[in-house]
Amino acid sequence: MSSVNPAILSGFHLELLPLLFQHCRSLFAGSHLPSHDHYHHLRVWNYAMDLLSELWGNGIKLNENDISLLMLATFFHDTGLTKTLDKDHGTESHLLCQDFLNRNPSLFPFDVSPALHAIELHDKKEPQLPFGGNHCMDILPILSVCDDADAYGPAGVLRYAEIYLLRGITVDALPDRVLKNMAYRFNFLLAQKWIPEKFMLRHHARYRYAEKYYKAIKENRELGKKDTVRFEIIDSYMKQVYYGNTGFMEFAASLNESTDKTKNDFGSKLFAELQQTMAIS
Repeated sequence: MSSVNPAILSGFHLELLPLLFQHCRSLFAGSHLPSHDHYHHLRVWNYAMDLLSELWGNGIKLNENDISLLMLATFFHDTGLTKTLDKDHGTESHLLCQDFLNRNPSLFPFDVSPALHAIELHDKKEPQLPFGGNHCMDILPILSVCDDADAYGPAGVLRYAEIYLLRGITVDALPDRVLKNMAYRFNFLLAQKWIPEKFMLRHHARYRYAEKYYKAIKENRELGKKDTVRFEIIDSYMKQVYYGNTGFMEFAASLNESTDKTKNDFGSKLFAELQQTMAIS
């Protein structure tokens, strides 16, 4: 990820970030969902900062209020999953954000409807969302793109497995369902012609990584083979992280201790990616 231009964030943003992060954390305290919890929201925020930095370099600058709204939307977009695992959880996320705003009426002394709009619609991928440079409604495509970015790479592999298995999709059906949704997300990304090339290329490579992982499982199945190692990684994640007490990064580090090359490589890439995207500052 590229370094964030310090001019992008104001003192208000630097104070708001830990406040929203901790509130998001508190919402997930009673709902164990490692794939979409407060750290997912933080990773999405860091992808958004990466994207804003590149847009800034291209002369596209969101104003202070827009960035505040983007931060608000980012840290609430998936909080509705604490109420329902349904794909239309955006409505519940909207309600949780509105409750937060009602309890903190002086925090955002300007129109917050664009943030609430983005929260509710972030998972409804239109072929191309309009992007007009400095208009506050532009937070929706930024949020949607950066949320999708967390569905790629090694973290994306595990996030897909967790949420789909919890939604009742069988292990055998997992590769087909993941590959279909992943392609849908990436086609949405490709349709956003305003995205800077460097950002697009980085996440294209991460998309290919996750795609290759699930394609390998599918191809082995079609050959009558069971992809034991890749399924073992998913199974270990569910046992250790979802059902156990192991953290995402601790799980990545544990894979590095494996003598199996596939597990070791996956753990190394996962750990490096999480290190980059889970920093609060």
